[in-house]
Amino acid sequence: MHMEGKQIVYYALGIFAYAVAKSDGEIQEEEKDRLNDILEKELDHNLDFQYADIIFQLLDHDGTDLKNVYEWAMKELRKGRHYLDEEDKKKMVFVMREVARAFGSVTAEESGIIEHFERDLMSFS
Repeated sequence: MHMEGKQIVYYALGIFAYAVAKSDGEIQEEEKDRLNDILEKELDHNLDFQYADIIFQLLDHDGTDLKNVYEWAMKELRKGRHYLDEEDKKKMVFVMREVARAFGSVTAEESGIIEHFERDLMSFS
C-alpha cells in the first residue's frame, strides 16, 4: 500500500490506537467502532477511514507484541512527521486518550503507552 502525506500519519495513529486498545487485553468490536467514531470526530481528513479496521485485523492476525507494534507505528509516524504541526500533535495525543477512555477507566499500561507516545511525538521537530 502506497501512502502519501497525512495518510501516513493516520496510518501510524491507527497502529498506536491498536497498541492502546490491546494493552488491556483482547480488542472488542465495540472498541474498533469507538475508535472510528473518535477519529472521524476529532481529525480533519478526507479518507474513507477503514484504516483502523484493516490495521486491527492485520495486527490481531499477526500476533505482533506491543513493543514491536509501538516501534512499527513510531517508524511510520516519523515518515510523516513533516506533515505535523503542534496542533496536530496535541490532537493525536487527545485521540489516544479518548481511545483509552472509550471503555472504562484508563489502565496503567494504557497510560504508559500514551505517555511514551506523547514524549516521542513532541520530540519531532
